[in-house]
Formats: sequence, structure tokens, C-alpha cells
Amino acid sequence: AQRDIAASKARHAAPPDPLPRLGEGISLEPFQWAGVNYLLDKRRAFLADEQGLGKTVQALAALEVDDAYPAIVVCPASLKLNWEREAVRWLPHRRTVVLQGRGVAQPTGEITVLNYELVAAHKDSLARLRPRALVLDESHYCKNPQAKRTQAVRRLAQAVPPDGLRMALSGTPVLNHPEELIPQLRILGRLEDFGSGAKFARQFQGDSAEERLHWHLRRRCFVRRLKKDVLPQLPAKRQVVVPMELSNQREYRLAEEDVIAWLREQPLDLRELAERIAATLRTERLVQLGVLKRLAAKGKLVTALSWIHDFLQSGEPLVVFAHHQEVQAAVMERFPDAAHLLGRDSGPARDATVAAFQEPDGPQLLIAATRVAAQGITLTRASNVAFLELEWTPAMHDQAEDRCHRIGQHDAVTAWYLLAANTIDETMATLIQRKRGIVAAVTDGQRVDGDGLVEGVVRELRDGRPLRHLRPVAASGRP
Repeated sequence: AQRDIAASKARHAAPPDPLPRLGEGISLEPFQWAGVNYLLDKRRAFLADEQGLGKTVQALAALEVDDAYPAIVVCPASLKLNWEREAVRWLPHRRTVVLQGRGVAQPTGEITVLNYELVAAHKDSLARLRPRALVLDESHYCKNPQAKRTQAVRRLAQAVPPDGLRMALSGTPVLNHPEELIPQLRILGRLEDFGSGAKFARQFQGDSAEERLHWHLRRRCFVRRLKKDVLPQLPAKRQVVVPMELSNQREYRLAEEDVIAWLREQPLDLRELAERIAATLRTERLVQLGVLKRLAAKGKLVTALSWIHDFLQSGEPLVVFAHHQEVQAAVMERFPDAAHLLGRDSGPARDATVAAFQEPDGPQLLIAATRVAAQGITLTRASNVAFLELEWTPAMHDQAEDRCHRIGQHDAVTAWYLLAANTIDETMATLIQRKRGIVAAVTDGQRVDGDGLVEGVVRELRDGRPLRHLRPVAASGRP
């Protein structure tokens, strides 16, 4: 038992030999290889690492080491594009298919990704895949045994052979009470380890139930590490892109076509023009590009709000930065208990909000206007920040991240960039990343020229080659 418990907390493991085929230039950390080893040893287990420790990449590596294909990944709708992005990055030689609708076409990928709501509609075609592995991301979505999605996922799990892989990923598999684990354990095929659902419910009640349950889970099928446990292996600060689906796809594409047509009528190189004319054109371009930025922000709101909701289930504090007032208002409407630092707030009110947020029992969510909260304040109670929108002055993102990444912060900081897939968001982010790399290589600096960013986006749009990398795939498996 002690060896099993130690394995469930393991922070170090060497890569397997031979090394599995992964994307060029990327590798797992020692604690992540330890997680992969645990999943492969137990075959049917929870991966419950704290948010930001790379549960997705550990699951993908486990699939590759075990050659567990075809594999089915079931996740919240807000995370489908992220799974596609990570699969393409880590396993570029594997075909990944993302199911977008309720069509009955047969999936053809080695990795098939779909959201929980679609499992019932695709149950027959998924079973015909004869999957070797099933990955449930945010497995607490199956906490209610009466829910249709839980029942559909349970039937799907039965299509995985006894020697296949079943992995339940969630930093918070229990949200309210221990019984929420029963349907998840049943899907994993682990409930018999506890006798039955009724026996589980009787055994884990009372004052010490949580402590006893934790011990029994770690003995059998539960690996979890916290950021503080593996801090030496983590970068002090890192940026993670989370692609978001657009709900207004047609509206955005029409606007994009109009902007491209307008740009092609304008002089490309403003440096060749008189200063006054150049300034006027730059302002006009900002207006035109601002339309696309606003539509991208509007279109990803549904998915972004769902992502924030799921993140908050972890119990960790989160700072959300946004630019447009309507975006800030939408977040506040969805999360009325959140604190806020906005342009309309007075100086004393902002000071009071910061002080309240920094308290151990302060608000879990803080909504901040990027230009208001990017400088001069300390928000080190949070080690996670999320950006709903990008600024034309990229250094502002670094400044905003550093509200949490400063003296007094004892955790690694993760900045989550919620970007609308296949939009100006991705074009801007790619150019910012490219320019940051150039600047860092030369001076180890962080500033990126805002005007240069505008011109770069204009050039990409005008030349008809927007920098896009995340392409949703239809249910048929065709791009």
C-alpha cells in the first residue's frame, strides 16, 4: 500500500526507453513522466494534478507510449480546440479528428475528440472504432449518475477492452460530496475496488470521510501532485494558449472580408508616407482592425465563460483581464460575486478591492480592465491570470502578468490566453510571440513595438495569409 501511495505522489521519473515519438523540440518534465508511468501501470485511473501541471500532455504521452489507438477524448466543449492543438503539437504524426455536430458520419482519426453532449449522438460510430483508450477531461462532468451524458459515457467506456486505457482527468473530481466519485469510478471500472456504490456511500461518510477516501483512492487509482510539490521543475512564469470556438463565425468572416478588401486599397508601407498621412491611416486601420477584435471577443464569450466556470471549480483564485466594457460586463453578469477593477471605479474603491482580493478568504475571481490594472498593484494571492482580449501594446500583457508574478508570489504563475481560433486573435498572438523571441534573443527584453504589431497584422491580412493554426474538423473527419 505504501508503494502505491508513493507512486501516486511521484515527482520524478526518467523517460521510457525507447523514447516515444513526440513533437520536435518538446519533452515532458520528470514529474509528468511519473504521471505517465502511473497511468500505464494502473490502466484505469484518475489524473488529478493541480491546474496548470499538464494533465493533457501526460494523457497524450500515455497514449503514445502504450500505442493505445484508436483513442477517444471526451471533454467540455470549451476545451475541444485545446485538445486538437495539443494533439497536433505533441503527436503531429497522429491524425486527430474533432467532432463538431451530431452527424452520424464515421470518425476516421487515431484520436477522436468530442464534447460530452455529443457522446450519445455518436455512440454507435464511436463503438465501431473499437477504441483502445478513453480519456475523460474534467471527469467531474460525469458526477451525476442520472444525467444522460454520464450514462452515455458509461456505455462508451464499455467499448474499451479490459487491457485498454481509461483515464479520468480532473483537478477537482469531487465538487461537493464523496458520492460524486461513484459514477466516475464506475466508468473507470474501479468501483468494484470499493465493493459497490452503496458500500462506497456507507464507508465514506462522517467526520473523517475525506481523509480516509483520499488514502483509499491513492492506494488504487489516483495520482495527484500540487504546484508546490514540483515547483523546481516549473518555469517561474509561463503562457498557455487556450483556443476558443466562435459562436458568430459567419458574422466574423463577412467582417474580415470587408476589412481585407479595404486594406488592399490602402498604401501598405506607412513609412513611405508623410507623417500626418501615416498617422491618419494608422488610426483608420486601428478602427478597422478593432471591428475584428470586437467580433472575436463577442464570438468567444460563450466558450470563454464556460472555461472560467470550469477553472473556478478548482477553488484557486483567478484574475481575468479584458479590454472592452461589454466583455467585462458579460463576465460580471455571469459571475456576480466577482470583484472588479474597472475604469469606472474610483481610486479608493480600487485600493479596497485589491486589499480584499489579497486576503486569504477574499473573492475567488477578479475581473480587471487591462489598462487599469496592468500597473502599480499587487495581486499575488492568484497564481493564474486569464486574458480574454489582446492589447495592441504587447508589453501591457507582461505588466498585467506581473501583477501576480512579483515579490510575495510563492507559486509558478500561469497566464492563460483565451484566443478565438482562426481570427485576428491568433494572428496577433503569433506575431507577438515571434517578436518577443527576437527581442529576448538580442536584449533579453520584453517590450514589443505596438505599431509594428499593427503593421504586421495588416500585412498578414492584406496578403491573404492570416496566421492560423487551429482548424476545427467536421464530424465526417474532413477539414
